[in-house]
Amino acid sequence: CVSPSTVTALKVVQLSGKKATMIYVSFRNEDHCNLNHLVEGSNALPDHGVSKMIVRGDISDLHTNAFTRNAFMHLDCDTLTQMLKQSPNKLRCAYLEHRENVSPEYLALLISLSNKAETLQIQQLEGDAAYSCLMAGLLQSDGPRKLVFRCRDSISLHQAHLLFKGIAFSPSLETLLLSGEFEPCEDIGRTLVDSLGRNRRLKRLELSMDILDMDVEGILRTATLETQVQSLGIFGSEVDDIPLNILRDVLCREDCPLEQFNLFGVAPSSRPVAMNGDELNTTLVNSSVKGCSVINTIVDCSRIMETIGLFQSIETLFLFDNGISDLSPLDPLLIGSNATLKSLVLSADDVEETDVIEFFRKLPEMKCLRHVFFWEDPDDADNYSHSWKDVAVDAIRRSKSLECFEGGHFVDENFVDETKVALSLNRGGRRALEVESSSVLPANLWPRVLERAANIVYCDYSTIYEEEEELCCEGLKSLPVESTRVDVVFWLLREKMVGQCL
Repeated sequence: CVSPSTVTALKVVQLSGKKATMIYVSFRNEDHCNLNHLVEGSNALPDHGVSKMIVRGDISDLHTNAFTRNAFMHLDCDTLTQMLKQSPNKLRCAYLEHRENVSPEYLALLISLSNKAETLQIQQLEGDAAYSCLMAGLLQSDGPRKLVFRCRDSISLHQAHLLFKGIAFSPSLETLLLSGEFEPCEDIGRTLVDSLGRNRRLKRLELSMDILDMDVEGILRTATLETQVQSLGIFGSEVDDIPLNILRDVLCREDCPLEQFNLFGVAPSSRPVAMNGDELNTTLVNSSVKGCSVINTIVDCSRIMETIGLFQSIETLFLFDNGISDLSPLDPLLIGSNATLKSLVLSADDVEETDVIEFFRKLPEMKCLRHVFFWEDPDDADNYSHSWKDVAVDAIRRSKSLECFEGGHFVDENFVDETKVALSLNRGGRRALEVESSSVLPANLWPRVLERAANIVYCDYSTIYEEEEELCCEGLKSLPVESTRVDVVFWLLREKMVGQCL
């Protein structure tokens, strides 16, 4: 028997051809555990720790090695629904993929999961009854806050209307990721445009090019003009493209509310596309977007930079698996009086070592840059010599703005040790030591600077090196931190009084 507090995930599998379900629970330890004491006889989920439930239609979809250190139990859908209803807690995520004829018991389970899950992921849904139940689940006052709908089967016009009605009038939905094989029909595109315009709670929206192809201009205009969406993502399959003139028209407006824009596997295209309505563009660039991600987009670098160039106030840039080999086009975002970029995440697989060295030579001129993350294939790290590390260490120690650098497999513990103090000094306020800063910083404010340096927490770079930190397209996640560092105050005072740098 295991304490309920040790449960980290709950996985439910619908067995093909049977009216039974199998519960899979993963535990924090690696010992064999008996699940019966947790659920059998009580018909209730554990009060603490259960976070995820997965319902699938074929046990062959599962990797058998995932069950070597976990417990199993068979339950029918009615029992599982009762367990959900009696549980006082919500699931973090519910994942549904069902390939059998939908039964009334399964429909009841679908509604219960909609009521109990913060995030509802739908991979497959069959029949009008299932779409009606999904709509009912979305319309609940305590329904899911996030819906990930990626249906691989053809979706009829009636089913699309049910789905979009639930999206339009959901009182709780804040994040929507939508992809599917909808029947070719102009009415479906118009219905989606109408449903997006009616939902005023959506904050994050991600759409596949299959969806946008129904009415790319109308959908994007509605998403950026008639909603409260702050993060917009477009994803495809590498061969998809989206016209730049449409992006420019819908994004470069003074009233655009977006703060984050993401492209996944979608190439910006220079091909002109006729606009259905009057162009809304009143400005040359967008001033609201602070974060941009371009991922898995193999296209000429100039097109990527042209897309990024639409945003004049960008602070976080995520470039991954785009085949970028030259970093110099990023200079306008990093150097000069108009530079605003604070965080740069870059996959360096295709970047030549000479370009990496040139990037670090320019690093002290990048006054706004605070965080740099280089990610790469471990096998490619051997293609780099150690000469670039000497340049990087020297540049980081001379930079007074960079606070965090993560180089993945490019760097080792020696690199971390040689740059840790300099990066911590920058976080502590080393910028105040610059001549142009000291001329406007009164002497009576220096105690405040030193007090802040002594009290703030600092990144534990050795922890970052040992435990790779996950990144997301909405910005950089919080980094591991350690306790305050008094030695930062000492080094700041030494550099202030003696003028001796590291």
